[in-house]
Amino acid sequence: MPTSSALLRWSTEMLPERARFSTFREEFARLNLTLDVIDHSGGRPRIDVTYLSLGAIGVCSIVTTPVEFIRYRQDSRDQFGLNIVEAGPVQFANAGQEHVYDAGSACLIDRGRPLRVFGPRGGSVKFVTVQAAALRSLVAQPEDLSGRPVHRGPALRLLGRYARSLAFFKEPPSSKLASTIGVHLLDLVAATLGPTAEAANIVTERGVKAAKLQAILAEVAQRFGDPKFDLDNVAGTLGMSRRYVQKLLEGTGKSFTEHLAGCRLERAFAMLADPHYLHLAIIDIAFAVGFGDLSHFNRSFRRRFGETPSGVRAASIVRQKSSSAPSQYAGDGR
Repeated sequence: MPTSSALLRWSTEMLPERARFSTFREEFARLNLTLDVIDHSGGRPRIDVTYLSLGAIGVCSIVTTPVEFIRYRQDSRDQFGLNIVEAGPVQFANAGQEHVYDAGSACLIDRGRPLRVFGPRGGSVKFVTVQAAALRSLVAQPEDLSGRPVHRGPALRLLGRYARSLAFFKEPPSSKLASTIGVHLLDLVAATLGPTAEAANIVTERGVKAAKLQAILAEVAQRFGDPKFDLDNVAGTLGMSRRYVQKLLEGTGKSFTEHLAGCRLERAFAMLADPHYLHLAIIDIAFAVGFGDLSHFNRSFRRRFGETPSGVRAASIVRQKSSSAPSQYAGDGR
């Protein structure tokens, strides 16, 4: 079903300095019902929040100086949050449990029950919020897991990567895309906590598979400039077999080689069209994006863009000269 989405970015730095923290505290309490915020920074607090709402699922990132968040009493929310610590240590107290978490660890929080979160040296936490009914459809009695550390396994790493990949959104995704992302996140949370036997296949074939594909494409996008980067590197880094990586990429309609070449060629085109790279020879650009042979680069480039690398650079130089040339009317006031 289509899902409405919203993207909020919110920071103490957006507020007038004199009343910065008190105003943030009031606004945060209003939006988070009974959640209070206490500064431990020594008078120089900074809190940055990014929240992507995807209907019944939400993804939030909070980066803070030393601060404490407290919910003193139970509220009406029937919702869970899977919190991943990206920089710590951070202490969570919830559902009668209290633990300190370092970077890479995670815990499940019952967001309707009293809660204390304390980062004595500041911290960074990313968390996925899930409506209780949705989570219970895939995980048996998640309330029994509240306040406890979750297993640091492949599913948690996939969830972390997938959640971080959403940071590229500059505006809310379409309702269709929001629905798809929400399902993937729900599946990854369930996979991290341990799905029921009935839900295991659904979770694996839906959200986990999508997250693995996203991880493969992200690895290619990050490392394409290495001329030695190949299928074995991806498989080894992500803990997958070569055949499984190939199988996942088949669903995109492109092979690993085609994805790799596409990233290299797109980057080369951008560099050739950018006047900041005029000091680089075309062969230097080809090598910089991962090609090891200039002739192969030239053929691949022309096949993809219908133009030679030198042609793209020449057109860029013409545009630059045209934009920097003084107007013919500059001297007569017209």
